[in-house]
Amino acid sequence: MTFTESLNKRYSGLRPEERLQLLFDSFPEREILITSSFGASSAVLLHMLSKVKPDHPVYFVDTQYHFQETIDYKNQLVKLFHLNVEDVKAKTNHARFTNENSTWKLNTDLCCFINKVQPVNELKEKHSIWISGLLKYQNANRSKMQVFERKAGIVKFHPMLDMTRDEVELYSYINELPSHPLIEKGYDSIGCTHCTVKGHGRQGRWANTKKVECGLHL
Repeated sequence: MTFTESLNKRYSGLRPEERLQLLFDSFPEREILITSSFGASSAVLLHMLSKVKPDHPVYFVDTQYHFQETIDYKNQLVKLFHLNVEDVKAKTNHARFTNENSTWKLNTDLCCFINKVQPVNELKEKHSIWISGLLKYQNANRSKMQVFERKAGIVKFHPMLDMTRDEVELYSYINELPSHPLIEKGYDSIGCTHCTVKGHGRQGRWANTKKVECGLHL
């Protein structure tokens, strides 16, 4: 049995909050990386974290193309949950290139790589476990994932992975979590301004293309 197989067996019967607590009880904090997009479903994982380890760093990948509503929502959750959030972004010259070149129009994969994947790759080099709030119901690619997976030299941990949409909404309702302000305007999934439109599920992300992921979770 591999390391990830043994972890999946141990964590399979636990609730997401229990999984998160067990992880922090079992591994050194310095090895654990948490990133958040502060998107539509982000508040659930961040609320769980605030109960388990509120002072642990949460990295927000600032592509510099976020909706202002996302920035405002991030600030709201940081204050509400007393989170320790650190912004990470592409190197200045790389970000300048995508802006001047309008790379999102010419090559969405390259734009995502420069502004999201590369900054996170640098973070991953300093950690061994990466916590993410992915959910199986979000798209076909994620439906095949497991709670623990080894990807490109790091173990990915998805404590919320098997929560249903109804369970996510119920958790938010019970805990009175604020929703992203763009949700009521018809955005179910929220990324950068250039590549996000209104839509159900992730239909509004990279609309009219075959792209379904930014590259972080492939």
